[in-house]
Amino acid sequence: MTSEWHFEAIGTAWSIGTPDPIGPAERGAITARIDQFDRTWSRFRADATVARLRTELAVDLGPDAPAILGIYDRLHALTAGAVSPLVGGALEELGYGAGYTLTPTGRPVRVPAWTDCSLDGTVLHVPGPVVLDIGAVGKGFLAAAVADLVGQPCVVDASGDLVNRSGAPLRVALEDPDDAELAIAVVAVPDGEALCGSATNRRRWGAGLHHVLDARSGEPTREVVAAWAGGPDAGWADGLATAAFFADDLGGTGHWWAALDRRRRLTGAGLPGEVFA
Repeated sequence: MTSEWHFEAIGTAWSIGTPDPIGPAERGAITARIDQFDRTWSRFRADATVARLRTELAVDLGPDAPAILGIYDRLHALTAGAVSPLVGGALEELGYGAGYTLTPTGRPVRVPAWTDCSLDGTVLHVPGPVVLDIGAVGKGFLAAAVADLVGQPCVVDASGDLVNRSGAPLRVALEDPDDAELAIAVVAVPDGEALCGSATNRRRWGAGLHHVLDARSGEPTREVVAAWAGGPDAGWADGLATAAFFADDLGGTGHWWAALDRRRRLTGAGLPGEVFA
């Protein structure tokens, strides 16, 4: 890729690498797609569509809802309920809310049951007020949607969630969560596939507080410190990178995965590269 477009979106840094510069029309379409996604799904925005779920029992979440929430149905089943899009309230109670106080306001709160919710077309029905958070899936899903809008070979990197449409395999280092200057592995991401990762050191505040919560307890996970997943579906890969914090076996998911625990033991299956850890 000889041209790089760098920008900030949904609270993080993005880059899109292409052989030729992306033209104004395509940039406009990409910007509009990201803005539409943010206005629908960001729990940090008071004007977002998901904010209505704090007071309403049925909200139309738009055309992305079946795909995104369908992934959550699969993740919820795969992890025996540990992964849920209803952890937003628990995260806010721990200080990770719109104000970024990063100061807990109380003990972990009970996460509502995802199985008590239902999707009718694009309308989500909930049994009571909830704070929806699609952070385990949304960035990977959006990175793939952005790649769909680029009219030439590209690599879309949304700060750890990467979609390779370059026409060739792409070698990527998996960052050591204990030292950003080191790698625990190097993987070859095939053309047309994605690589997504999650680590507790990326959003950590206070003793033992970070953004990966177990929906069954409302508390941050303890054992796994970083996880990665890859394959043809970026949204699913993003979700699996969170599921790997909770499930010992992600076999049958159609994607490779790896998880590093606090004792620096690496587990997983199908990782397409060389491991150093």
